[in-house]
Amino acid sequence: MAFPEDPLGLRAELRIGATWVDVTKRAYTRDPIRTVAGMSAQGTGVDPASLSLTLNNKDGDLSPRNPLGSHYGRFGRNTAARVSVPGGETYLGLNGAPGRASTPATGLPAGSVDLDIRIEVTPETWAPADVVELIGRWGLSPARGWVMIIQGGTGRLQLSWSPDGSTSVGVVSPAPGLSPGERAAVRVTLDVDNGASGRTITWYKAPTLAGPWTQLGSPAVQAGTTSTYASAAPLTIGDAPGATWVGTPDRVHGAEIRSGIGGTIAAKVDWSTAQVGATSHTDSTGRLWTVEATAEITSRVPIFVGEVASWPSRWAPSGQDAWVPVEGAGILRRMQQGRKALSSTLRRRIPSGAPVAYWPMEEGDSATQAYSPVPGCLPLTAPGLDWAAADTLPGSSPLPVITAGATLKASVPAYPASTGWQLEFVYFRATEPSLLMPIMELTTGLSSWPRLRLSIGPSGAVQVLGVSADGESTSVLVPGGSGSVAGQWNRMRLIVRQDGTLVRLAFMIIPIGGQGELWNGSYTGTLGPLRGLNAVYTSVLEGTAIGHITVFNRVDVGVMDYADHGYSREAAGARALRIAAEEGVQLSVLGDAADTSLMGPQRPQTLVELLHECAEADGGILMEMPGALGLVYRTRASLYNQSPTLTLPYGSIAPSLEPIEDDQALRNDVTASRRGGGSGRAVVETGPLSVLPSEQGGVGIYDESVELNLADDSQAQPMASWLAHLGTVDEARYPSIKINLHKHPELIAAVLRLRIGDLVRLTGLPLWVGESTTDLHVMQIQHEPRPRTWTVTLVCTPASPYRVGVVGDTVRGRVDTSGSELATDATASSTTLSVAVTAGRPWITSAAFPADFPFDVQLGGEVVTVTAISGASSPQTFTVTRAVNGVSKPHLATSDLRLAQPTIVAL
Repeated sequence: MAFPEDPLGLRAELRIGATWVDVTKRAYTRDPIRTVAGMSAQGTGVDPASLSLTLNNKDGDLSPRNPLGSHYGRFGRNTAARVSVPGGETYLGLNGAPGRASTPATGLPAGSVDLDIRIEVTPETWAPADVVELIGRWGLSPARGWVMIIQGGTGRLQLSWSPDGSTSVGVVSPAPGLSPGERAAVRVTLDVDNGASGRTITWYKAPTLAGPWTQLGSPAVQAGTTSTYASAAPLTIGDAPGATWVGTPDRVHGAEIRSGIGGTIAAKVDWSTAQVGATSHTDSTGRLWTVEATAEITSRVPIFVGEVASWPSRWAPSGQDAWVPVEGAGILRRMQQGRKALSSTLRRRIPSGAPVAYWPMEEGDSATQAYSPVPGCLPLTAPGLDWAAADTLPGSSPLPVITAGATLKASVPAYPASTGWQLEFVYFRATEPSLLMPIMELTTGLSSWPRLRLSIGPSGAVQVLGVSADGESTSVLVPGGSGSVAGQWNRMRLIVRQDGTLVRLAFMIIPIGGQGELWNGSYTGTLGPLRGLNAVYTSVLEGTAIGHITVFNRVDVGVMDYADHGYSREAAGARALRIAAEEGVQLSVLGDAADTSLMGPQRPQTLVELLHECAEADGGILMEMPGALGLVYRTRASLYNQSPTLTLPYGSIAPSLEPIEDDQALRNDVTASRRGGGSGRAVVETGPLSVLPSEQGGVGIYDESVELNLADDSQAQPMASWLAHLGTVDEARYPSIKINLHKHPELIAAVLRLRIGDLVRLTGLPLWVGESTTDLHVMQIQHEPRPRTWTVTLVCTPASPYRVGVVGDTVRGRVDTSGSELATDATASSTTLSVAVTAGRPWITSAAFPADFPFDVQLGGEVVTVTAISGASSPQTFTVTRAVNGVSKPHLATSDLRLAQPTIVAL
């Protein structure tokens, strides 16, 4: 039996060709649609999102090989699939793609009129990898007016405007301070003439377009009055055709343009009043908005977007039934199929600088020549080199080493005439050469020195020697040297350029990861192209590693910077964004990409391995986008001190809620090692989950060793301590929290907002569970919709380890006692407690610190609020309010007493 009309509005679709085809009515009710996203059920790794869906195929229309099928030749492996449900409110869906809604710019403010621009959006993240276009009237020059964007990387807002249609002026907002995926309205006002010979730009944010508006920082005041060009480009929400940016927010709820600050409304669109599926909408001012390209007016929220990897055909022996059991998966499945490691950072980065010749020299140990990835560039021949012998340069795969008698020769392809050229390569010397010795000789079209000899020598000496065509005449064009450069990897850079009648030479030795030294020289002559390289090596340079020889037909190219050391000390979030962009994979960061752990060098691995390496070094989560074929990296810091995205009263949870107290995630002896470096160890020696044997109050040793790609040895110990902290959470985990959304539709909106790592709060729990309220992090979300039913199952882990200290906070800024216990017994109704301090300082008193009261402490599972403390020495008297968490019982003397929410130092 197939799905009937579903009152819940479930929709399953396949993208056949360029069209999304609704296959919901083909779905069998006997096999529920099931989507799963997030970590594995054991919480040990990230699984690709998955879809299970059985479709009726009695007509053969979903058989890819059926030539009579209406979709023949238009679908097959990796056909896109999505499952969605109504989300309640209608919105303009852009989904990060180059779509838009536009209306003619007639009647919009321009010239010397002040601007007031407002838009309400729900982006996937407020810290996108690339620029996200919000709203503007911005065409190709000379039709530029103004545009408001979210900057890539920083997450700050930017307003750009043009006074003349061609040139542009811009100003950037303070950090908006918005949470990942938070729905918010943002606003900017442009006072074109502030009365003091200047202009003023002010930024605001609000929950919605209705306000209230909160100013972001101080207004930006710039010198000179201004105006905005009356561009004929339409007013556009989303991708502006006249801009080179293509990023757009996921959902737009409304926008407003006013003529004058707080002035007359010139355009005001509310997408919640639009008709679902319409291609146009008339706003409250009478403007007609046209929906273009991939944009859509919708109320639907995707619960799965992925690909169908296979189309197995199944049928009954009788021939009376045929079906297709569809198994879909997110983009991670396909990415994990390939095992090809990405090339070294230098090999990946250098071609982006458009060299005219480049030889990586990363060949295997039996090579005699080095290929070039530059089209038309012939291989470099180098018989006698010891290939793949030097593997210590972080930004490279193994490079060859010079041996006595080895030679090197390469031709540079002809390139268009230029005013300068640049040669650059990396090299390593374990010890200084005993003589000034050529490492490379260049054949050029220079006059009057067509050959340039580059030499290195003792005490850091370097030299560029000009040699005549017949070799009879020489001249030292650049002498230099300022100390030893042996024992480290370096880059040698030679820049040659024409300056009037002079040929100027700049010779640099750049220690990789450090600051370089520059020596200059010049002579009267004419610039010519670099045509070839050659060298004949003696024993003086034996053992010198060399590679990544690159020629540019322009100067001051810094394309090797950072890539030479493998982007060492790059923030994990920034690395994830960079490598995903390099590989053309859509990735967003939830949280601040800059506020992530610093990493060691990026070495050749697969893309997925490199992304996982970022997550492991930072302690964040790599996951898939819920509404697109892309990835999301959630930073560790974004998990700290969250407010609940979903609050679940116990009565809304379907049977059976079964918290588990086990040792699956228990780790109390953790060693964290930096790859290629030092290590740190953390051992939990006290408490119920310590390494102590059970008879002494612990659980025994649960050890673990992890190797992480960290930037510095000093990171290893804090990481070990953090992992031990996570591994000794004395709380239950919740492997299955079921919610019947068809019975609790009031929870649908919050459930659809859930992302992996979000906080869920369970309230009203029965006594046999323990605390009446518990906070959890979502690690997996499973949707299982059937006809007229919809069950969501959450896999959760305790969130308490991520409640970290905040300086100055009245709750999270308190330092816990080193040791305190009851000095005397306390009854269930006692409102004063006698507390003995067994270690460390006494508790603060309410007489000395009245502003720091009240606060909560815990003893024997009961949380009490301390309203006052008297007594400067132990024992002290606590005045308390009992049973704050619903637990009320007597306590014996020596019962341990501590803060209910002690400060945890964040990693």
